[in-house]
Amino acid sequence: MEKPPERYTRRMVADPREFAGVRRTVRAQLDGWGQEGFADAAVMCVTEILANVHRHVESPECELWLEKLPEGGLRLAVSDGSAQPPVLVNRELYAEGGRGMALVTGVADRWWTEPVGAGGKRVWVVLCEQG
Repeated sequence: MEKPPERYTRRMVADPREFAGVRRTVRAQLDGWGQEGFADAAVMCVTEILANVHRHVESPECELWLEKLPEGGLRLAVSDGSAQPPVLVNRELYAEGGRGMALVTGVADRWWTEPVGAGGKRVWVVLCEQG
């Protein structure tokens, strides 16, 4: 039986109408890797980062990247054309917006941003413990 690839990438547009399909794709990829325990956290992180791209980046074109870590765990990233990093803000629990990176912080073992290309960035998330 052929082993599934250890990495997955997808160029896309951060359009909320497409988020359900992206969530299904992430779950299917993780299932194929035997990483089902990361699915809820990974889907939430990807959705929140894509929502940031949709809301705050002029061009919503981006790239999703997933990698199964050899030591166990998952690394995911979303890159876009804005150098502006996401901001972690303290919002009320029931606020309608501004809680995305706080949610990511709550489930990720770590996250960070790095510059890419001419004026872009990549937001990384690492998940080490399956939920």
